Amino acid sequence: MLNRSMMPYAMMLSLAAMVGCNQPRPPYEPHATPYRSTQIHVDGSRLQQDTNIDQPPVVTRDQFGILHVMVPIRSVIDRNFTLQYQAKFFNRDHSLVNEISWTDKPMTPNTPDQIEFNSTGPADDWELNLRLPPGFDR
Repeated sequence: MLNRSMMPYAMMLSLAAMVGCNQPRPPYEPHATPYRSTQIHVDGSRLQQDTNIDQPPVVTRDQFGILHVMVPIRSVIDRNFTLQYQAKFFNRDHSLVNEISWTDKPMTPNTPDQIEFNSTGPADDWELNLRLPPGFDR
């Protein structure tokens, strides 16, 4: 049982614990060696653990301003699975100019692969979102 002199300290400790629990978590990013990109996001730790991006994405722009993006990705687990990806393209003000809907990508165990996507019009920047399909159970 706490005596009266320790009560203020106990209250401060419990208040500090409550404040610390409500901090927003940073977004999940894929494992990447040696590249780490804030343009690529995964929906959770399971997909983060099951994939790796070993090299930086290759981004080119054609004479019409269309971005062509190739992201090397590799499964690091010993079974086939499917992930889904969605690409977004932005202008220089970071306003959305184009979005590619969720697309399935079959992944082969421990095999290097790539995700390729293009903007449909001129774009200055891109973002790639990765997720496991709804109802996926490993």
